[in-house]
Amino acid sequence: MNWKKPFLASIISLTFLTVLTMGCNQADETPSTQPSGPQLTETPKVSYVGDESCKACHTESYENVTHTKHYDTFKPLSAFPLDKPLEPITIFDAANKEKPTSTTLDLSKAKVYGVMVNNYIIAEIPKEAGFKNQFYRVGALKKTNDKWAVEPPKKADIDKDGKNDWTAESYANCAKCHSPGVETGSPNYGISCESCHGPAGNHVSATDKKGTMSSEVARNSCNTCHESNPSKNDQGTFIANNHYGTRNYFASKHAQSSEMNQCLTCHTSHKANANGSLLPTDKPTDNCLKCHAGKTFNLDKLMWKNPTDDRGHFTKDHSFGAMKYEDLQDDPATKPTEIRNPAFIELIKKHFPELAK
Repeated sequence: MNWKKPFLASIISLTFLTVLTMGCNQADETPSTQPSGPQLTETPKVSYVGDESCKACHTESYENVTHTKHYDTFKPLSAFPLDKPLEPITIFDAANKEKPTSTTLDLSKAKVYGVMVNNYIIAEIPKEAGFKNQFYRVGALKKTNDKWAVEPPKKADIDKDGKNDWTAESYANCAKCHSPGVETGSPNYGISCESCHGPAGNHVSATDKKGTMSSEVARNSCNTCHESNPSKNDQGTFIANNHYGTRNYFASKHAQSSEMNQCLTCHTSHKANANGSLLPTDKPTDNCLKCHAGKTFNLDKLMWKNPTDDRGHFTKDHSFGAMKYEDLQDDPATKPTEIRNPAFIELIKKHFPELAK
């Protein structure tokens, strides 16, 4: 009878194995709750693709933009025939006044992004140089006959040796508007399609383009660089913002109107007039007549030139008569320009209650 025990054990083991196998087969037949494809570990990054990608489908808009002052504000250095080859220069960091810092920069090999408003050469300073910022105005172009000479953007005796030094001016506050692509990594360094419409990587790669670009971004993009509202300094004095081109717009009747309070009421978005300005007419007053038929306008008085701001810019007032130049009383000697007219100050307080505190 001893043979029965091994035989019985074999039967039990075989039965257990059969049940286990059936269970495994049933488990294989159960639909899996786990995704079968490759999984995204992070949200896809929005990328800048450059104007050439936009041009393929929006040819007319692209061609129009290339004739605007916006497009012309930043050019490659190669667009300027130089009077002699680029060579190494020793430059000082104007942003570091506490500790004189200098480096030798070979402009023929450096990362040169381009030229801002036909004047400043913009380049990247290597980290090891110890400068406070990454991007600088490292040179200025001066035209003589048909050639351009490279000169210092500014001269100052930084190292206190009695001699003026070649001084590099920081570009940190300029790039956002004059060459957005320098900071965003766009293939286009200057003002491009994506400067106003936002990065188009998702739009270009999507089969269904609907909803891949925000019209709200485009509508609000003007204010990024052209909003010129007043402010207060640390002493509580009201300060004029002359730099961005639309000073005092808040005081205009246009700004008070829910229907007129947008840039595209008067301006075009892509197509420039004969002067390169984003206006539908070559003569600006003709643009006014679209809504103000039969009236005459003196734009020199209606849109007077602001006194220069602390960076040397001259811009047009946009209050359209609400604030008159002869009543201005600004103090251009102050940096930035202080607003002194009591009536203007009261108007500012009315429209900006937070500044009245």
